[in-house]
Amino acid sequence: MVAQAGHTLAIVDDDKRVLDGLRELLESAGYLARTYRSPKAFLSNGDLSAYDCIITDISMGSMDGFELEQAVRGRLPEMPMILMTGRSDIEDRGFAGADRRRVFMRKPLNSQVLLQAITRLLAFPQ
Repeated sequence: MVAQAGHTLAIVDDDKRVLDGLRELLESAGYLARTYRSPKAFLSNGDLSAYDCIITDISMGSMDGFELEQAVRGRLPEMPMILMTGRSDIEDRGFAGADRRRVFMRKPLNSQVLLQAITRLLAFPQ
């Protein structure tokens, strides 16, 4: 599976190993990937429209992935997002229905399923 040239994805996670692993996977699939250790670092980076998709962990320090999603959607309502978690106690919060702009995934992530989800999300115009 080869990505279309020019797609830039943001990865937000407080675990450096996850960031590095996802960056390597996405770059090997042809995407440009930028990593951020916190939602605040990501949000303070500037122009969110520079990204075609955001992949974020849900459980992070002072701001969680759901709060990050709200902040992003306040600026860019159509931004494709993948929210991921390794915690079994976090409910899907409305992720069961078909949503062409949001995907919920449990860790450990299956790389092929993740790449397919990204392809699907990017197929819809923003």
